[in-house]
Amino acid sequence: MMGWVALGLTVETAVFTLAGVVWFMSMGYTLAEAGAGAVVTVFMAISLVHQLSLFTGSPLPAFILETTALAAIFLLGLRRLPRLFRTLESAAGVMRRERLAGLTIATAWTVMASLVGLGWLSADRFPAAHPWNALVGTWANGGILQLVGSDPILPLNATALFYHTARFGLEPNACGFGLLANMAVGLSTYALARRYSWPPMALTVSLMVLSMPRLVHLAMQPSGELVSTLAIVYSLVLVYRLLEQHRTADLRFFILCILFCIHAHPMSIALAPVMAILLLVVMIRRHGWLLWRELIAEKPFLTALILLPALIFSQIPVFTLNLAHGHPLFGAAIAFDNDGILGAAANLIRYLFISVDPTQPVQQMLVWLVGLDLKRLLLGVYSAVVAPVFGLAGVHGAFLPVFSGSGRMGFGPLAPLLVLSAMTYALLHGPRRLKAVGVAWMGYLYLAALVVAWDPDSLSDLSPLYAANGFIVAFYLPPWRLRRRGMRLLQTAFALLLFWAIAYGAFLRV
Repeated sequence: MMGWVALGLTVETAVFTLAGVVWFMSMGYTLAEAGAGAVVTVFMAISLVHQLSLFTGSPLPAFILETTALAAIFLLGLRRLPRLFRTLESAAGVMRRERLAGLTIATAWTVMASLVGLGWLSADRFPAAHPWNALVGTWANGGILQLVGSDPILPLNATALFYHTARFGLEPNACGFGLLANMAVGLSTYALARRYSWPPMALTVSLMVLSMPRLVHLAMQPSGELVSTLAIVYSLVLVYRLLEQHRTADLRFFILCILFCIHAHPMSIALAPVMAILLLVVMIRRHGWLLWRELIAEKPFLTALILLPALIFSQIPVFTLNLAHGHPLFGAAIAFDNDGILGAAANLIRYLFISVDPTQPVQQMLVWLVGLDLKRLLLGVYSAVVAPVFGLAGVHGAFLPVFSGSGRMGFGPLAPLLVLSAMTYALLHGPRRLKAVGVAWMGYLYLAALVVAWDPDSLSDLSPLYAANGFIVAFYLPPWRLRRRGMRLLQTAFALLLFWAIAYGAFLRV
C-alpha cells in the first residue's frame, strides 16, 4: 500500500516540476535555468504549505492547496506541454553531440531514478520503524512536532519539505526529492558555466559537480544540507540574471531563495547575507543605485505578496519559539569557536585538509601496490605541521582526514583541486564579476572558520562552496588550455567517480 502512496507522490511532484519548467520558459528562462528554477520553486511551495499546516495544527491547508494546484495544472498547463517536449528534444541533441558527458549524466540520473523506484517496492517494510517517522509526531500543541523527546520545536525549511513524505511514514527520498535536487544543481552549474564556455566544457563542469561523492550521497539520502546548497546555487544563477536583465520577478525569487537556504546548520544563516551583499555590490557597480530603486518600486503589490513566505522561510517564528521555550536557537546546541583569529586560522587549514579526498578505493589500491597509507600520511603531516602551532584551537571534535567510502563522504580527488585553483585564478585574473563571487565565498569560508568550532561534520560547511563555484572551472579551463583529449580524460575520471559513488550509495541502502 505504501508503495502506491510513494508512486502517487512521485507523480504529483513530477507534474508540479514539469509545470514549473513550462512556466519559467514562458518567462524567457533557458531550459537549464527553467529546470533548476522549477525544482527550487516546487521545494519552496511544498515546504511553505506544510509549514502553514504545522503552524495551524491542521492538514487541511496542504490538502486544499495541493488539490487546487494539480487541478489548475491539468486545466491550464497541458496545452503547453508540446512546446516543452520540443525544447527537450533540442537539449537531447546537445547531449548526443557530447556523448561521454551527456550519456554519463543521463545514465546516472536514470540509475538514481531506478533506485527511487526500488524504494517504492520496499516502502511497506519501514514505515513503522523508520527514523524519519519522528517527523510525523503529533498534531498537539498547535501543530508543533515532537521531534526530540518531549521538546517541541517547529521544523526548519527542509524538514517541512520532507514532511511531505514523512506524514505517510515514508523516507525523505520516497518521491525523488534527492534526485530532483541533484538534477537542479547540475542544471544550475550548466547555466552558469555557459556564460563562460561552450556546451562541451559546460557539460564537463556539470559532470564534475555531479560526481562529487558527497552530493551523490546527499542525492540518495537527502537532507537539509542538500536543499540549502541547491537554494544557494540557484540564487547565484539569479544574480547573473539580475545583472543581465534586472527583472523584479528575479529579485523576488532571489530573496526567497536565500531565505529558503536556512536549515538546522548554523552556517546556513550566514549564506543569506553573503549572497545579498554579493548581489548588492555587483548590481551597484554595474547599474548604480537608481536601478535598485526602480526594481523595488516596480509592482509593489507582487512584492508585498512575498512578505509572508519570506517571513516563514526566514525561520523567525522557529527561532522565536525555540527561545521562548528556553531551547537553543536552532533547536540543538551549537559548538562555537571561542578561540578567535587563532581558531579561525586553524580551521581554515583543517578545511583545506578535509578537501583532500582521494577516496577509499584509491587509498586501498596505493596500500596494496606500494604500501603507501595516505590516511597515515595526511595525519602525520597534520600532526607535524598544524598541531604544534595551533594545538586544539577551534576544535570541538577530533580531526580526521576524509576518504569517501570509509564513512563520511567528501568531494572527491579532483573537484576541490580544480575549484580552488579556479577561484584563485579568477580572483587574480578574472573579470570583476567573478572576483566579486570569489571574495564573497572567501568571506563565507572565513566566517565558517571563525564562528563554528571544528567538528567531524564540518564537511557540510563546504558543500555550498564547492557546488556553487564549480562553474568557475569553465572560465579557468578555456579550450586553449584544455584540449579535447584532456577534456575526455577529465570526463572519464568524473564518470568513474560518479558511478562508484552511486554504487556505494546503493550498497549502503541495502
